[in-house]
Amino acid sequence: MAPHPTDEQIRTWIRVPGMLCTAEIFTAMDPYLCLGGATVDTRIEGTTLDEAAEHLLELARRQEGPVGIIGLSLGAIVAMAAAVKDPSIFHAAVLISTNPRGPRPEQMQAWEELVRRNTAGAFPEIAGDLAPALFAPARITAALLRTGTAMAEHHGPRVFADQLGIQRSRRDLRTELPRVGARTLVLAGSEDQLCTQDMHQDIAAAMPHAELHIMSGAGHLMTLEDPASTANTINHWNRRKTS
Repeated sequence: MAPHPTDEQIRTWIRVPGMLCTAEIFTAMDPYLCLGGATVDTRIEGTTLDEAAEHLLELARRQEGPVGIIGLSLGAIVAMAAAVKDPSIFHAAVLISTNPRGPRPEQMQAWEELVRRNTAGAFPEIAGDLAPALFAPARITAALLRTGTAMAEHHGPRVFADQLGIQRSRRDLRTELPRVGARTLVLAGSEDQLCTQDMHQDIAAAMPHAELHIMSGAGHLMTLEDPASTANTINHWNRRKTS
């Protein structure tokens, strides 16, 4: 079992957004976040999960002092993959709206179809098609849909192709997570249409110093739907762990 991490203050928080998301999913929380330390917003790099994890590890190793990681969706999957490669790299982690399991056959089939459509030039349509699933049905607004679509369009078809490669190369991380000693908050939305609560329960059960919090009424991009509540939940967890 991984050793219990020290509850020292994090000097740098690295934040990794989800698939076709920009740093906006985190900067929306910045007026409310009180974590201390510097913030480094990065993007997912590479075309496989292992490549993306190595890029993240290189960034983390360049930082001075204790490093924390905040990842959402695919960004959190990359964070978990990096942490199991180097279990001592992160002193703290916040994993939001994510999934430690390997791809299901139906997911692989859906991604293959997205590869075909993207190659055929249908990316503008894909960006609009994917946006509604990012939010809780009861919280969807025209503004949120525009934000979801705009973030995807910012990345474009080439980045989308790379990220589909990362998705298709995923593996089940549950058996590897027990070696990660970071104090960890796992955040799940009760109305997440993409990552179910039991997926987050798997993470909390596997990691020795993790706790699970369910955000009632929240969807996949809870950080955009209700940035204040999401940030305050993170703040409360961090204060308890460092007080």
